[in-house]
Amino acid sequence: MKFVESIRIKQTMPCVADPTKIRVIASADRELGEILPYLDQKIPNALYSKKSGFLTYKRGIILITLHPTDEITMTQIADENEANAILGEIKDKINETHKERDQIDLTTPKKRVNVGPLDLYGYLPKTNCKECGEATCMAFAVMVLNHEKSLDKCPYLSEPKYKCARETLVMLLQSAGYEVN
Repeated sequence: MKFVESIRIKQTMPCVADPTKIRVIASADRELGEILPYLDQKIPNALYSKKSGFLTYKRGIILITLHPTDEITMTQIADENEANAILGEIKDKINETHKERDQIDLTTPKKRVNVGPLDLYGYLPKTNCKECGEATCMAFAVMVLNHEKSLDKCPYLSEPKYKCARETLVMLLQSAGYEVN
């Protein structure tokens, strides 16, 4: 029996990190929360946040987040054809993991994958405006990772235009174990 029968695109919008690409919000035909801890063990670079209940991983430059609801988000997607191909792969991975879940040990903690400054920088406005108190957006990213600045110090991330980028940054940081307001 399959855990997920279908995953469909609900919405596409411009990607803030790269305006030539799109951000995709998709919906599975059921909630994903119970499978996410198992997927965390099966996807090598996945970051699972028990607190928030979502799973994030990168596929090249594409950032994929599976939410405990039925929602799946992806950033830096070339077009809907690429999105549908990746969603098909995700559906297959979910169903394969569900079939093998009895053999997956959830008691052994998975080693965390580190989030680096370049990971954050990719979703920052890249204005180097200095309004956050740092000389560059890259310096700001380093300060965030060192717990010396919070995302709310970047005035652009509170603008509607950067809402998706902020959400992605929050998910990246939380899944790597950072506390984010």
